[in-house]
Amino acid sequence: MRIVVHGQQAFGKAVLERLIKRNENIVAVCTAPDRQPDTIKVDPLKVNPLKEFAAQNGLAVHQPASWKTDESLALMTSFDADLCMMAYVLLFVPEAVLNAPKLGSFQYHPSLLPMHRGPSSINWPIAIVATKTGLSIFWPNDGLDQGPVLLQKECEIGVGETLGDIYFKKLFPMGVDAMIESLDLVKLGQAPKLALDLSKGSYESWFGRSEANN
Repeated sequence: MRIVVHGQQAFGKAVLERLIKRNENIVAVCTAPDRQPDTIKVDPLKVNPLKEFAAQNGLAVHQPASWKTDESLALMTSFDADLCMMAYVLLFVPEAVLNAPKLGSFQYHPSLLPMHRGPSSINWPIAIVATKTGLSIFWPNDGLDQGPVLLQKECEIGVGETLGDIYFKKLFPMGVDAMIESLDLVKLGQAPKLALDLSKGSYESWFGRSEANN
Protein backbone atom coordinates (compact mmCIF):
# COMPACT_ATOMS: atom_id res chain seq x y z
CA MET A 1 0.00 0.00 0.00
CA ARG A 2 1.34 3.42 -1.02
CA ILE A 3 1.08 5.74 1.99
CA VAL A 4 1.49 9.50 2.42
CA VAL A 5 2.24 10.67 5.95
CA HIS A 6 0.98 14.21 6.58
CA GLY A 7 1.75 15.68 9.99
CA GLN A 8 4.30 17.47 12.09
CA GLN A 9 6.18 17.59 15.36
CA ALA A 10 6.81 14.66 17.70
CA PHE A 11 3.49 12.94 17.05
CA GLY A 12 4.03 12.90 13.31
CA LYS A 13 7.55 11.59 13.82
CA ALA A 14 6.34 8.82 16.14
CA VAL A 15 3.75 7.65 13.60
CA LEU A 16 6.31 7.69 10.77
CA GLU A 17 8.79 5.80 12.94
CA ARG A 18 6.27 3.02 13.55
CA LEU A 19 5.45 2.81 9.87
CA ILE A 20 9.12 2.54 8.90
CA LYS A 21 9.66 -0.22 11.49
CA ARG A 22 6.80 -2.10 9.84
CA ASN A 23 8.41 -1.63 6.41
CA GLU A 24 5.39 0.23 5.09
CA ASN A 25 5.68 1.83 1.66
CA ILE A 26 5.92 5.55 2.45
CA VAL A 27 5.83 7.43 -0.85
CA ALA A 28 5.91 10.98 0.58
CA VAL A 29 5.92 12.99 3.78
CA CYS A 30 4.05 16.29 4.02
CA THR A 31 4.47 18.73 6.85
CA ALA A 32 3.85 22.36 7.79
CA PRO A 33 6.02 25.11 6.28
CA ASP A 34 9.07 26.08 8.29
CA ARG A 35 8.37 28.94 10.67
CA GLN A 36 10.29 32.10 9.90
CA PRO A 37 13.09 33.13 12.29
CA ASP A 38 11.58 36.60 12.71
CA THR A 39 8.41 35.10 14.22
CA ILE A 40 8.19 35.83 17.94
CA LYS A 41 9.87 33.19 20.12
CA VAL A 42 10.88 31.01 17.18
CA ASP A 43 14.28 29.33 17.36
CA PRO A 44 15.65 29.34 13.78
CA LEU A 45 17.76 26.28 14.58
CA LYS A 46 14.81 24.19 15.79
CA VAL A 47 13.75 21.71 13.11
CA ASN A 48 10.35 20.07 12.78
CA PRO A 49 11.04 16.55 14.16
CA LEU A 50 8.96 14.88 11.46
CA LYS A 51 10.81 16.71 8.68
CA GLU A 52 14.18 15.88 10.19
CA PHE A 53 13.35 12.20 10.71
CA ALA A 54 11.92 11.83 7.21
CA ALA A 55 15.04 13.35 5.67
CA GLN A 56 17.25 11.04 7.73
CA ASN A 57 15.39 8.11 6.23
CA GLY A 58 15.66 9.33 2.65
CA LEU A 59 12.01 10.26 2.28
CA ALA A 60 10.83 13.14 0.12
CA VAL A 61 9.42 15.99 2.24
CA HIS A 62 6.85 18.47 0.91
CA GLN A 63 5.78 21.68 2.67
CA PRO A 64 3.01 23.53 0.82
CA ALA A 65 2.11 26.87 2.38
CA SER A 66 -1.54 26.09 1.58
CA TRP A 67 -3.47 23.02 0.49
CA LYS A 68 -6.18 25.14 -1.13
CA THR A 69 -4.35 25.55 -4.45
CA ASP A 70 -4.40 23.65 -7.72
CA GLU A 71 -0.68 23.04 -7.25
CA SER A 72 -1.24 21.32 -3.92
CA LEU A 73 -3.96 19.11 -5.38
CA ALA A 74 -1.63 18.20 -8.22
CA LEU A 75 1.11 17.41 -5.69
CA MET A 76 -1.07 15.00 -3.70
CA THR A 77 -2.34 13.41 -6.91
CA SER A 78 1.24 12.94 -8.14
CA PHE A 79 2.01 10.59 -5.23
CA ASP A 80 -0.43 8.01 -6.67
CA ALA A 81 -1.13 7.09 -3.05
CA ASP A 82 -3.60 4.58 -1.70
CA LEU A 83 -3.97 6.35 1.64
CA CYS A 84 -2.96 9.52 3.48
CA MET A 85 -2.42 9.27 7.24
CA MET A 86 -2.80 12.67 8.91
CA ALA A 87 -0.81 12.78 12.14
CA TYR A 88 -1.25 16.23 13.72
CA VAL A 89 -2.28 18.53 10.87
CA LEU A 90 -3.24 22.15 11.58
CA LEU A 91 -3.57 23.52 8.04
CA PHE A 92 -6.99 23.19 6.41
CA VAL A 93 -7.00 20.49 3.73
CA PRO A 94 -9.94 20.59 1.26
CA GLU A 95 -11.87 17.48 0.32
CA ALA A 96 -10.42 17.35 -3.19
CA VAL A 97 -6.96 16.82 -1.68
CA LEU A 98 -8.25 14.49 1.05
CA ASN A 99 -9.88 12.30 -1.57
CA ALA A 100 -6.93 12.23 -3.97
CA PRO A 101 -5.52 8.98 -2.47
CA LYS A 102 -7.52 5.98 -3.67
CA LEU A 103 -8.79 5.11 -0.19
CA GLY A 104 -8.93 8.66 1.12
CA SER A 105 -7.36 10.19 4.23
CA PHE A 106 -7.82 9.64 7.95
CA GLN A 107 -6.79 11.98 10.75
CA TYR A 108 -5.98 11.95 14.46
CA HIS A 109 -7.94 14.24 16.78
CA PRO A 110 -7.46 14.32 20.59
CA SER A 111 -11.10 14.27 21.69
CA LEU A 112 -14.10 11.98 21.61
CA LEU A 113 -15.79 13.48 18.57
CA PRO A 114 -18.24 15.12 18.19
CA MET A 115 -17.26 16.51 21.60
CA HIS A 116 -14.67 19.30 21.79
CA ARG A 117 -14.23 19.92 18.10
CA GLY A 118 -11.73 22.69 17.53
CA PRO A 119 -8.16 23.67 18.33
CA SER A 120 -8.05 23.21 22.13
CA SER A 121 -9.68 19.82 22.45
CA ILE A 122 -7.43 18.61 25.26
CA ASN A 123 -7.83 21.72 27.42
CA TRP A 124 -11.61 21.90 27.54
CA PRO A 125 -12.41 18.50 29.14
CA ILE A 126 -9.93 19.33 31.91
CA ALA A 127 -11.40 22.82 32.34
CA ILE A 128 -14.97 21.53 32.75
CA VAL A 129 -13.75 18.87 35.21
CA ALA A 130 -14.72 15.95 32.98
CA THR A 131 -13.73 12.52 34.24
CA LYS A 132 -12.77 11.15 30.84
CA THR A 133 -11.60 12.18 27.42
CA GLY A 134 -10.09 10.34 24.50
CA LEU A 135 -9.14 10.42 20.86
CA SER A 136 -10.76 9.88 17.51
CA ILE A 137 -9.40 8.71 14.20
CA PHE A 138 -11.77 10.12 11.62
CA TRP A 139 -12.21 10.71 7.90
CA PRO A 140 -11.96 14.52 7.57
CA ASN A 141 -14.13 16.57 5.25
CA ASP A 142 -14.61 20.29 4.66
CA GLY A 143 -16.25 20.70 8.08
CA LEU A 144 -14.16 21.36 11.17
CA ASP A 145 -13.61 17.96 12.82
CA GLN A 146 -16.95 16.80 11.44
CA GLY A 147 -16.07 13.80 9.28
CA PRO A 148 -17.18 10.22 10.01
CA VAL A 149 -15.31 8.30 12.70
CA LEU A 150 -13.07 5.31 12.03
CA LEU A 151 -12.31 4.47 15.67
CA GLN A 152 -12.16 6.01 19.14
CA LYS A 153 -10.27 5.34 22.37
CA GLU A 154 -11.13 6.62 25.87
CA CYS A 155 -8.97 7.49 28.86
CA GLU A 156 -9.64 8.79 32.35
CA ILE A 157 -8.76 12.27 33.54
CA GLY A 158 -7.24 11.80 36.98
CA VAL A 159 -7.51 14.30 39.79
CA GLY A 160 -4.87 16.97 39.36
CA GLU A 161 -3.73 15.79 35.93
CA THR A 162 -2.53 18.54 33.62
CA LEU A 163 -2.74 18.97 29.87
CA GLY A 164 0.81 17.61 29.63
CA ASP A 165 -0.13 14.54 31.66
CA ILE A 166 -3.17 13.79 29.53
CA TYR A 167 -1.44 14.33 26.21
CA PHE A 168 2.05 12.91 26.66
CA LYS A 169 1.17 10.02 28.98
CA LYS A 170 -2.15 9.04 27.41
CA LEU A 171 -3.40 10.63 24.19
CA PHE A 172 0.00 10.65 22.46
CA PRO A 173 0.93 6.95 22.86
CA MET A 174 -2.70 5.85 22.48
CA GLY A 175 -2.93 7.98 19.35
CA VAL A 176 0.11 6.43 17.70
CA ASP A 177 -1.29 2.96 18.37
CA ALA A 178 -4.70 4.05 17.05
CA MET A 179 -3.18 5.35 13.82
CA ILE A 180 -1.53 1.99 13.20
CA GLU A 181 -4.69 0.10 14.16
CA SER A 182 -6.64 2.26 11.72
CA LEU A 183 -4.16 1.49 8.95
CA ASP A 184 -4.61 -2.23 9.57
CA LEU A 185 -8.40 -1.87 9.42
CA VAL A 186 -8.11 -0.05 6.11
CA LYS A 187 -5.87 -2.80 4.73
CA LEU A 188 -8.44 -5.40 5.75
CA GLY A 189 -11.28 -3.42 4.19
CA GLN A 190 -12.90 -3.16 7.64
CA ALA A 191 -12.45 0.55 8.41
CA PRO A 192 -15.85 2.02 9.33
CA LYS A 193 -17.16 5.48 8.53
CA LEU A 194 -19.54 6.22 11.40
CA ALA A 195 -21.46 9.45 10.87
CA LEU A 196 -21.28 12.01 13.68
CA ASP A 197 -24.40 13.43 15.30
CA LEU A 198 -23.15 16.99 15.76
CA SER A 199 -26.10 17.82 18.03
CA LYS A 200 -24.51 15.54 20.64
CA GLY A 201 -21.20 17.35 20.60
CA SER A 202 -19.66 20.75 20.89
CA TYR A 203 -17.22 23.12 19.24
CA GLU A 204 -14.91 25.25 21.37
CA SER A 205 -12.41 27.78 20.11
CA TRP A 206 -8.94 28.42 21.51
CA PHE A 207 -8.47 27.95 25.24
CA GLY A 208 -6.68 31.13 26.28
CA ARG A 209 -5.46 32.95 29.35
CA SER A 210 -8.88 34.41 30.13
CA GLU A 211 -10.49 30.96 30.14
CA ALA A 212 -7.72 29.55 32.34
CA ASN A 213 -8.32 32.28 34.92
CA ASN A 214 -12.05 31.57 35.20
